[in-house]
Amino acid sequence: MSIEITDSLKAQIILSAVGAAGPGADDNTVSSQVSRIIGLMQDGSPAMAAFTYAEKRAENIVDTKKPFVGTVLYVDLEGYGSNGKNPSNRPIVFLQTEPSEHWRDGIEHFRLDRVDSHQGAQVKAQAAALTSLIGHRVAVTLRIEKGNGVNNRILAAYEDRGVDERFRDAQGGSTLNLLQGAAQINWTHDFKPNRAEIAPRLVRLNKSAQPVG
Repeated sequence: MSIEITDSLKAQIILSAVGAAGPGADDNTVSSQVSRIIGLMQDGSPAMAAFTYAEKRAENIVDTKKPFVGTVLYVDLEGYGSNGKNPSNRPIVFLQTEPSEHWRDGIEHFRLDRVDSHQGAQVKAQAAALTSLIGHRVAVTLRIEKGNGVNNRILAAYEDRGVDERFRDAQGGSTLNLLQGAAQINWTHDFKPNRAEIAPRLVRLNKSAQPVG
């Protein structure tokens, strides 16, 4: 066992077990919760693995960027090549901000955590939420993580600031869907990395938008 079970910790575990068992629970139910909590503290348990994952991720964080605001235009699951082969398993989000030396047309992107990580369910929920915010202004905070010899911009937090006035409809919602948001982006080969190659869904979207017959 990776954690020493002291008398003080035993008391905390019992109190937690009582709370988890719920009002009126009998001793056997509380004991089952005690066993469950102790199991979570064992080496190799999903809970302990989550701590290990967090510690390794913290080792790779080299910086945290100040919050900035942009308009969400497109969300995808990153791939390399338009056929989506060799994906990174990270959702990728394209924002419209302001032109700069690095983002000369004002379109920049960042990634989320991996969908196959211990936070996979949360990451998928974040990606879905950001997709629903296409056409919205959002404030984002990014952390910079090193990996595979490069620094990656990974989402740490975001806040919805409402629909961008340019894309507001009569009811106050956004006029942009995923395909219309993508149409606001220059997908030519002039940018590195090649935007079209890290957005595999784009090809399928364009095909689905073409008239039949």
